[in-house]
Amino acid sequence: MGRKLQGSAGALSAAMVTGAMVLTMGLAGTAWAGTALPDGPHISVSGEGKVSAKPDQVRLVFEFESRNAQVLPAKQSVDNAVNKVLALLPGFGIEDADVTASELSASEDIDYSNSGRRISNGYEASRRVTVVLKDIGRVNQLIDAGLAAGASGFGGVDFESSQAEQLREQARAMAAENARSKASASVKHFGATLGPIYSIGSVNSQSPDRYGATLDAVTVSGSRRRSEGVYLRPSVEFVETVQVVFDVKR
Repeated sequence: MGRKLQGSAGALSAAMVTGAMVLTMGLAGTAWAGTALPDGPHISVSGEGKVSAKPDQVRLVFEFESRNAQVLPAKQSVDNAVNKVLALLPGFGIEDADVTASELSASEDIDYSNSGRRISNGYEASRRVTVVLKDIGRVNQLIDAGLAAGASGFGGVDFESSQAEQLREQARAMAAENARSKASASVKHFGATLGPIYSIGSVNSQSPDRYGATLDAVTVSGSRRRSEGVYLRPSVEFVETVQVVFDVKR
């Protein structure tokens, strides 16, 4: 059975806790869910805390590739495209601290004939640039601008919360409270009281993004054309679970 708890932190929109427990009023011979159990009366509880929040930033990866018969022109083409994209980022309020430009990668594309003769298909240079956009309403504009400036493509569009650590800690506290309240309520039905904590098992963290996003069409090969994509803002969830064993006082 579950119990709802209310909480607030930053852009918190919903909070819910659930859990499961096992009550043992005797001797324990084996561990429960990998958690050590005492020899005396005890109760084993699994608590969960969940916090949902609206995202306030988007992480986006631009990809750059260029092929040429010579390695230097391939590198220069990629560098020029990266510099053009970097130059437009301040217009979107993106600061240097929110930009990561990876190291350049350049390699020769080689094939071999049936006779074993080495065949060079030229050189390929590539780079990746990761940016964090705080104005999430402009994510589609940023994608269009990056592609128009020379990016070959883009990776996943990840909606995030800048308050991730605080929200995760809130979910962790809710999981602990959920475990304690469920254990306390259960032992009362047996005329007992909750004792001290015997052990705390694994604590698992999850932060899945829930969103729907569609980008109608973006053509990169040949001439580029703009196409307005529609993004539905996701709900970012932070889920914490904890396993706790309490002693039980008769």
